[in-house]
Amino acid sequence: MKKYFLFFVCMRCILAQSQVVSGTVLSKDDGKAIPYAKIGIVNASFGVQADEKGRFELQLDKVSKDKELIVAVPGYKQFRSTVQDFIMQNPHDIILDEKVTNIQEVVITPKNYKEKNMGVNSKSKSMMFTPNMEKGNAVVEETAVAFSSGKRLKINKININFSRFESTKPIKVRYTVYDDVDGKPGNLILDHDIITTINKDQLEDSTFSLDVSKENIWAEGKFYVGIQFIGQADGKVALSGALFRAGFYRSFYGPWEKIGMAAPAINIDVRVKK
Repeated sequence: MKKYFLFFVCMRCILAQSQVVSGTVLSKDDGKAIPYAKIGIVNASFGVQADEKGRFELQLDKVSKDKELIVAVPGYKQFRSTVQDFIMQNPHDIILDEKVTNIQEVVITPKNYKEKNMGVNSKSKSMMFTPNMEKGNAVVEETAVAFSSGKRLKINKININFSRFESTKPIKVRYTVYDDVDGKPGNLILDHDIITTINKDQLEDSTFSLDVSKENIWAEGKFYVGIQFIGQADGKVALSGALFRAGFYRSFYGPWEKIGMAAPAINIDVRVKK
């Protein structure tokens, strides 16, 4: 009996010291898995992205135990935990509470609005932004472009221009929209994740356009539209870029950094007040 007790104690000690945490990201509302959620450290370029079934495995042996871990998904309240507490609860299913939002319906009178395209329209083959799609969910890189409007507008389409698309299998892209905090992307203003799959034959003149007119995305003042490539590609994929435009970059939940004097080719079709 004593041997079994000692074995049990030893196993508990080993598990407590384990630095690899695994689990699934789930919605508390319906219990369904949340695919491709980012699990990372606040203000650090470290973490992992869950797979299509919400499953993840995170190595935390080199992370200070007093750091804070975060999961932020549009439409849900943020999950936060110290690394120490997170490790002790291994295996750790992350349950996200749905965020209740009251979206006021806005009636658009055509005569009071006009159509407009904004952003970076470059189709350069020499200035390129190449996402790191070789390590799959172990790498999460996000890039964004700054926009500004003195009048309230609705985003109807988000367009991205590719300089190369050699992948023979479809790729997934997550779209993000942020407000402005101190001249950089701040808080997500979407009420749910927008993820789409892109095939090469869907490109028109090297451009992929996503219709988001039904998403009810409104903005005014300064805001940012970003993209993040998900998973792996079996060939080179790159966006066109343009000099002398405001571009921003971050990895996982690390701080946003301005990209020198260039920006990726992200532009939007909007309906803005006259």
